[in-house]
Amino acid sequence: MQVTFKPIRSIRLKVFPSGEVRLSVPENTPEEFIARLLLEKQAWVDKRLELFRQTAPIEKEDTIRTGTATRILGRQLLIKVRSAPRKQIVRDDRFLLIYTPTPENQDDIDRQFQNWWQKNAKRYFQETLDRFFPIVEKHGVKCPTIVVKKMQTLWGSCSRAKGNITLNYYLYKAPVACIEYTILHELIHFLYPRHDRNFYNLLTIHMPDWQERKKLLDYEIVRGV
Repeated sequence: MQVTFKPIRSIRLKVFPSGEVRLSVPENTPEEFIARLLLEKQAWVDKRLELFRQTAPIEKEDTIRTGTATRILGRQLLIKVRSAPRKQIVRDDRFLLIYTPTPENQDDIDRQFQNWWQKNAKRYFQETLDRFFPIVEKHGVKCPTIVVKKMQTLWGSCSRAKGNITLNYYLYKAPVACIEYTILHELIHFLYPRHDRNFYNLLTIHMPDWQERKKLLDYEIVRGV
């Protein structure tokens, strides 16, 4: 349990999928009040922690099956595999529904999921790139091509010579803010190859909170990936 005193007016109690529990309280809040509050909220905290344990998402999906979970754009979704005449994958606010005529064929389900993920991740990355591209376009940069592949150590990279931005297959798990940061980061490299003052100045102008986004991506989303 992490208790932080902040210049805020209301109390904020958060439970994260990682198992971390954070309590933010106004400055000068009495310790007796905090202790009583935590005692009252203990059942709620335990319930949330148990829910996260039961639905822990598969961060590197090797096998897709009913009852597990994944994360898309920062949102945790339960997976359900259902028998159907034709293949289809549907996503809503709570579930990722995989329809297949061969529910007993695990390899086929895994391929269906990976193909769907690759296609949708690339489409979303392209839409995000299109929104940020004008920032560098006015400096004469040509629109790069998006490539999506599984990478072990990088969220993204760019090749100025080939005109490509390569994004990690698993980046589609991250919240929108983190994806935006990664893509803008790589776009700016077409102007400034190095992480020098010019690079960070332009990044800060167009994304003042980039450090918070990077921290979330590197210290939260990276777990298990």
